[in-house]
Amino acid sequence: MKLRILIFVLGLFGLLVLLPSGAKAAEPNPSYSVVAGDSLSLVATKHSLPNWKLVWDANPSLDNPDQLNVGQILVIPSKEAVAPRELPGGYGVVSSAPVSYQKSSYTKRTTTARRTTANVATQQPAGDDAWAKLRACESGGNYNINTGNGYYGAYQYNNGTWNNYGGYARADLAPAAVQDAKARETQASRGWNPWPACSSKLGLR
Repeated sequence: MKLRILIFVLGLFGLLVLLPSGAKAAEPNPSYSVVAGDSLSLVATKHSLPNWKLVWDANPSLDNPDQLNVGQILVIPSKEAVAPRELPGGYGVVSSAPVSYQKSSYTKRTTTARRTTANVATQQPAGDDAWAKLRACESGGNYNINTGNGYYGAYQYNNGTWNNYGGYARADLAPAAVQDAKARETQASRGWNPWPACSSKLGLR
């Protein structure tokens, strides 16, 4: 009887050794603990993701893209498959295009090209369609763009003009709604002068 048991145990052990290991269980996505000054855009940049919407999609516990708490744990998704989540009202479409663009696609503005307040009174605010065309001309419509040319975000702000607007160090780190608000505020006070080439091309002035 003991011999039979021994043979059975040895046979079972041999079977386990010979069986293929099979597919490994999928490893869980890494997590990240929020630190002071973080935003979804900054978290996405830290983990080489193309835009902050992927982080939003992967964290259904988030209620507001603009509100992160120090110590909050975020799931960091892969770059490919993340089930999309609806954004709260007031947020524009987030481009899924990579953040790397050829610098030659954009015209770097000079200080001489930026007139200040001349003719502001004759330059009236435009509707959403004009803003969409301006974003497309300036940045390809990408709110997260950072080409390294000193201009950032959908409306290509430099840091001096952006001036930590909304608590974000650069325009490309700010959510779409914040960038849109800054652009409308700028246009209200300076007209289309901060975007000389594109506003002229689009007939906005």
